[in-house]
Amino acid sequence: MKVAVLRQFGQPLSIEDRTMPKPKGEEVLVRVLAAGVCHSDLHLQNGAYPNLPLPLVLGHEIAGEAEGIGRVLVYAGWSCGVCELCKRGDSQLCPEATEPGWVRDGGYAEYVLVPSKKYLFPLEGLDPIMAAPLADAGITPYRAVQRIRPWLGQDSNVVVIGAGGLGQFAIQYLRIFSQARVLVIDQSEVKLTRALELGSQEVFLIKKDPKQARAVLDFVGSNETLQLASQMVERGGIVVQIGEAGGQIPFGLGKVPHEAAFTTSIWGSLSDLAAVLECARRGEIQWQVETMPLEKANEALDRLRCGDVSGRLVLVP
Repeated sequence: MKVAVLRQFGQPLSIEDRTMPKPKGEEVLVRVLAAGVCHSDLHLQNGAYPNLPLPLVLGHEIAGEAEGIGRVLVYAGWSCGVCELCKRGDSQLCPEATEPGWVRDGGYAEYVLVPSKKYLFPLEGLDPIMAAPLADAGITPYRAVQRIRPWLGQDSNVVVIGAGGLGQFAIQYLRIFSQARVLVIDQSEVKLTRALELGSQEVFLIKKDPKQARAVLDFVGSNETLQLASQMVERGGIVVQIGEAGGQIPFGLGKVPHEAAFTTSIWGSLSDLAAVLECARRGEIQWQVETMPLEKANEALDRLRCGDVSGRLVLVP
């Protein structure tokens, strides 16, 4: 089978042929029909997580086909299943998790081994190419929006920093699950136009005079965007960092607004993914995908690195 392998940090992926993996025990062999390309893949390639095992097949947004089940979306939080976090339903927080494309070989391949069928969600008519991004770009902002809902009232402002693949989902979830006023900040006029189409009330290329907001969702996570989030959040509000750009800000009394909460949000739970799929089946969310062949995985990553993607790129074996 053909795979796209990261063999050395900072270097292009290697397109190779491998022997077909054979499932053991509860493992399920999934034929990959589509694999989303994520900014996290860029961070992995660039060496942001140098302790990860190499060589590694990237790709954690996986849709495919499993024998006896049919077309499925793969949940990426492959957890231990027995710790307290797993027991309470937060398997994505499990310290023993072995996620595809991070710790175990992922979906930049023609086939992938999944530890258990419990991580497979039947697509029930959804196009696998369209569905693949839901495994991260769909579920991650869903969880972040659900976490800030207690802060949001009818007259609240909520800011989305970064209107890329994840931010575009966040705008829609905010319109579905809250009555807050949605403001969006991005460097791309194309993405801001899309944000307006998806329901944001205001958009900004550069925010020199920050408007106060009850909640801020930062889908970039750089020093600059976190500083902007800190300036915009109201006292007693909340900032959620989702983006992995490696930013930091000073924290302490007098350094951030009084009693503002600063937190991160990581992926989502099994129940979160089920909810996202229901939103998709009901037609409540919309998203754009562009396909490229698996052999052009490096070109796809280069385009993402240059910002030449307005929705989500999906590799098709």
